[in-house]
Amino acid sequence: MVSPLIILLVIWLSLGVKSLEIASINHPCAYAHTVNITDGLRMKDGSYSYAGVVVPPHLMAEYSFKVIDGVEYRAKKHLRGCVCLLKPCISFCCPENLVFDAKHWNCTMPHQVRESTHVELTYANRTVDQVRIRDRFVVRTELGCRNKFVDKKHDNFWQWDLFENGTLRRDDRLWSTDEYCFSPLEHKPEQWELTPLNCERFQTGYRVWIYAICSIIAIIINIFILSLLGSVRDARKSHYGQLIIYYLLSMIVGYSLLVYLALKNPMKLSHVACRDIGFLAYFCIMLSFVFLAICSLDFLLKFKQKAVRSSVRRLSLALAVLAVIGLRFLVSLAQDSKMPKHFKPGMGEDYCWFDVRTWGILIYYYGPIALLLIFSIVCCLKAYFSIYELPSDTQYILGTQLKIVKTHFYAFSAYIVGVFAVWIREIVVYIMARVREHFFIIDFWSGICILGLAIAGFILLLGKNLHVKSWWAINVESSQTDLSIINARVYKFDEKGDLQSSDSPYKPTVTSL
Repeated sequence: MVSPLIILLVIWLSLGVKSLEIASINHPCAYAHTVNITDGLRMKDGSYSYAGVVVPPHLMAEYSFKVIDGVEYRAKKHLRGCVCLLKPCISFCCPENLVFDAKHWNCTMPHQVRESTHVELTYANRTVDQVRIRDRFVVRTELGCRNKFVDKKHDNFWQWDLFENGTLRRDDRLWSTDEYCFSPLEHKPEQWELTPLNCERFQTGYRVWIYAICSIIAIIINIFILSLLGSVRDARKSHYGQLIIYYLLSMIVGYSLLVYLALKNPMKLSHVACRDIGFLAYFCIMLSFVFLAICSLDFLLKFKQKAVRSSVRRLSLALAVLAVIGLRFLVSLAQDSKMPKHFKPGMGEDYCWFDVRTWGILIYYYGPIALLLIFSIVCCLKAYFSIYELPSDTQYILGTQLKIVKTHFYAFSAYIVGVFAVWIREIVVYIMARVREHFFIIDFWSGICILGLAIAGFILLLGKNLHVKSWWAINVESSQTDLSIINARVYKFDEKGDLQSSDSPYKPTVTSL
């Protein structure tokens, strides 16, 4: 079931990598090493002179995109040269005579012009010296990233080291020229300092809290469903109940990790921890959809009257888990490969989870989920039509058992439709945001949808489970003490072969599936 999916992903990735490699032939160097030289002086031999650096023709190219936060965005065609390969570059947030406004997050004209001509440079032997910026570096004025980290209250913010190659060290981490930019900031009243602003990848605000609160409530509801299903023996022993328990357990762990990552600043996690948590969440969530697909297939086989041995069931579950493990390592290999960033999942880089600004989340996350849900929907449709193809004598003999299976199947099918609708909405929103280049790292509507699915699970997976209803009637509703009365009320037997029929082969007991 999952193996063809992996093959399709490999083919898709290989074709995508080849196409992007062909597209990058005209670009002589990485975007981070380039500077817009449109305003430079063109020389007779075709080279350009920019900031005292002569850029030969083979190190120039026209770019129809810009890079912000490490992701390409469409832009007007402009000429860029690999200036930073010829002389170290340093990034400034704003054009000359402008300063970065931390309150409004834009470049503004200060009350008094702040000229920044010198900067502290740290040499390889750890000595520090004040140097003239334009003597040692080429100044790049690039946006770099949309969100910049400004924390003027803490002393650590004012502690940094700029090296000769233009890289910056702060908080025990090296930052490239695309991950920081300099701007004069007011350190003390009327005391301004040229300070680097690092890119801030951690998102805060009402979107995060709505997502987190809704997800936490959903997790609590799912834990309640899981605990009740696990405590009822008949529900726990049935094939349907086992798969739903596995599904809920995987989903609870996966979404708990996502909530943790949403509330945890990745800068406070080690690279290994950030990456491992993201991949563990991915494994659990993908595994939950595999269990839904297996449950759909199990219903189809039941209504097709195809017996499956217990050993085959256990083997299929083991193979499904191994397939998801293989998919997880395939995604890990893609992340560590040299393919373009647009085709990488992005885990462990700017974010611990998928980077929604790239196509990777569609390839490795939404794509497999969509295929698994389509498989589940198809199995449910086939199972539905198979019910009406059952021989009448079979329906007579399996009256009680068929009643239970049909009730569970209808509830499960309704739940699958809800899951499918929610995830189709997720995919459509992502594609629209990707096309418009307007991204929300966390969409609070996703949290609301997760909560809606948890409520639907409470109603359909728990409330419509006949084993749980029977257990509840026996152990909670003490007014009903006669088991036959409870069974008749819970199962509403009114078909051939049910408990109310005098010639029924079944005794008034709860049947475990």
